[in-house]
Formats: sequence, C-alpha cells, structure tokens
Amino acid sequence: MSKVAWDYIVPVKLPADLKGVTPGELPEKLLRNVEGGGKLHHLASYAWEAMCSKAKSQGVQLKPTSSGDLYRSYESQKKGFLTRYQLEPVVGTSTKTFEGKTWYLKKGMAMLATPGKSQHNLGLAVDVASASEPKRLNWLIANVKEFGFSWEVVPSEPWHLRYVCGDEVPASVIAFQGGSIPTLSVTAPAPKTDSADHKGLQEALKAKGFYKGTIDGLMSDALKEAIKAFKVANKLKADDIVGPKVKELLGL
Repeated sequence: MSKVAWDYIVPVKLPADLKGVTPGELPEKLLRNVEGGGKLHHLASYAWEAMCSKAKSQGVQLKPTSSGDLYRSYESQKKGFLTRYQLEPVVGTSTKTFEGKTWYLKKGMAMLATPGKSQHNLGLAVDVASASEPKRLNWLIANVKEFGFSWEVVPSEPWHLRYVCGDEVPASVIAFQGGSIPTLSVTAPAPKTDSADHKGLQEALKAKGFYKGTIDGLMSDALKEAIKAFKVANKLKADDIVGPKVKELLGL
C-alpha cells in the first residue's frame, strides 16, 4: 500500500458551532445519533453515514468499535484514562500530564488522550472496528479523504479517524444527503423590551385575567408566570418569551 496515502494526516478544522464549547461537554443539539449506538457532532455524523454507505455498496462494512468510541463526555474520557494510566512510575512506558501530575501508561495498555484533549470529546472522532483488516484498510486509504476524514496517528492507530473539514462539508456528503445538509434548529432570543412595553403587557394580561400584580413596567416573576399561563391557554410554547403571536393575541 502507498506510504503517502497511508500517511494522510490533516489538521482538524473545527465547525463554527464548536468554537468556545468545552470538550466533553457538548450540548445535545450539536450531537446526532449514529447507527449502532453512540453519537457524533452532527456534521461528522453525516460524513460518517455517507462513507459507510459507499463502503457497504462496495462490499466493505464500517462500524464503530463501540458506542463509546464516538463522542465521549469528559467524565467518560476520564474514566478510560484512569483505567489505563497510573501515578506510580512504570519503567519504559509513555507518560502524560493530567491535573498537574505525571501519569504512566500501564503495561499492556493502549495510549489514550487526556480528558478534554481528545477529538472524541468534540464528537469529531470515530474508532473503526477491525480497521487493520487488509481489505477494509485499503478501502479506507482510498476513500477517507473524499468524506472529510483523516488519520491522526499512523501506522499505530489505523482505527482512529477524525472529521477534519469543519463547515466545509465535502461534496460527496452533501450529495448523499440529497443536495443539502440539514441545519440545526436554534431558538431565537427573546426580543428586547423596555418598561413601556412591559406596562402595556401587564395591562393587556390583566384585562384578560392572567396578571394580578401592579402595573409598574417591571419584568417580574409574576409577569413571567402570567405570560406563560397566557401562552399555555392559547396552545403556544410554555415559556415567557413575548413573540409576534403573543402580541397579536393581546392586541399589542
């Protein structure tokens, strides 16, 4: 097999929605279930699905080694790290620094990134089951680039792939998804209002029997509860956000 192809290692470009997110603490809205169990960052999941589909059509099965070898929470990564590393020195083994201490890899254990440092903690990595099997490895060498993946450590970790394209989703992935990648549903922020708006809101809700407090223009807990009750009564989302529909119903 080609050394150049096998040495395909590309730096990871982070999707914009991961910037500022703590590794291992991804909000659920950024994650998407993967067939067979486990989750990936939503863009990585689409790329993985597309790659698995092509592999299957060519007689190669791709699947994760386990559901824990896709996205890992910080605590999950820490648990695995503490299983493989110890504070007591081990002669001739590799070391890592974690929580200000030197940790030694236990004999017979495979290396693992420190908690918060793994691409698994960002939902961008997947460990492929039986990746070193010749037919599967050769297929991966020929195809990972097309779907936005690359290796991180070669040749010792043929199973460890990372999604590296950020928001620049590969054409083959977009085509597999029917020409576009589904966008995340993001709740719009509540519109800003001043005290005059609040007074009008209080008066309107009081006239309809939902607000019992003082007309003082303050966004109090009582006003928030009145808004919520009004929205529930009108079969709207049970929160205290005053959107266009609420204003229409209140005549504001």
